[in-house]
Amino acid sequence: MISERLRERFGDRIANALAQRLESGEAPVIEPREFAAALGGSHSPREAADFLEAAAAEGLLAPVDVHWCPKLLHRLDEDDLDNGRCAACGVIFSETGEEPVPGRIYSVAGELSRDIDWLIVVHGFNTRGWWQEEFSWRIANKLRYSAPTLIYKYGLIRLGVLFGFRHRQLARHLGLRIRQAVAQAREQGRGERPNAVIHSFGSKLFITLLDLPEFRDLRFGRVIAAGSVVPPDYDWSRRIAQARVEAVMNHCGGRDLAVPFAHFTIPGTGPSGRHGFSDPATINILDPDYGHSSCFSPEALALNLGKDGVWDRFLRRPLDRFSDPRLLSPDSVQWRPRRISSVLSRATIMILLIALALAGALMVVTCAGELLRHLGLG
Repeated sequence: MISERLRERFGDRIANALAQRLESGEAPVIEPREFAAALGGSHSPREAADFLEAAAAEGLLAPVDVHWCPKLLHRLDEDDLDNGRCAACGVIFSETGEEPVPGRIYSVAGELSRDIDWLIVVHGFNTRGWWQEEFSWRIANKLRYSAPTLIYKYGLIRLGVLFGFRHRQLARHLGLRIRQAVAQAREQGRGERPNAVIHSFGSKLFITLLDLPEFRDLRFGRVIAAGSVVPPDYDWSRRIAQARVEAVMNHCGGRDLAVPFAHFTIPGTGPSGRHGFSDPATINILDPDYGHSSCFSPEALALNLGKDGVWDRFLRRPLDRFSDPRLLSPDSVQWRPRRISSVLSRATIMILLIALALAGALMVVTCAGELLRHLGLG
């Protein structure tokens, strides 16, 4: 966000101070003297003004010409200039022989922050999504306004994950529930684009939903994927261009041992929760110590959703100013689908399941025959 050119010219301290202001979304206007004072005297107001002017030249800030009271304590508005008097301190310019002092302040370019209107969360398979209640509670407590959270639970599935038709069936159920929630949100005067948190197999259901033609009307805000089994080469740019989603952040775990096997067992999946997305429109965050569900421990939720946490910043702040030291470049994502081996592995699993089913059936028949003979009926 802050260019190396600015850092080399003015130093890291003042550059980091501006980066913090921009990322916080809480500084719509920056005044050079106030900015210099916040730096603890390491830079003079003149140096701060030169830095802010250079930042404006790079498009980070928008300069605004203003006038100050001759005492340099108050900014003058149009009425002050027309009346020739500072309303704040009472100085009459004609009596003191002093004139308003021209100067500049700097406004932050672009959007400052966004509201979290409402959210949906979708968990992985064979789990009750215990973390969703913790997530909902923390969202409710972190905001000064109500932001409902739709907790979608599709129950326990086992063999169904091996079949694409079952994915589509579950995605249709999800789509109908979200459509119902959108109608309810509309009645309450809320936006019709919920933010979403998708975990594990829930991420596969989400992209399946996006692919279903009958749900083209559903649009989403910002999407956080964790423990994702979406293929790393998924075309999120197309979905963003279609306005189906606003933005995507993929929180990867360096110790996620579950997602590497997804591509070989579940059709239409891949290890993006470990490797990241290669689409340049996405944001990848890599935590080397995170496992498959580490993002959803109470400690991780407190950190990620807390003030200035990575999820908090992604959900609330402008994306053009988003930064994090754990960013994983999409260019570094190296992954190719292994279609032949994945088909063979799923075929092997199906053969084993069929063999187990036949063995079970044979055992039942054998036991039944023995029972009948024991009863003298065979």
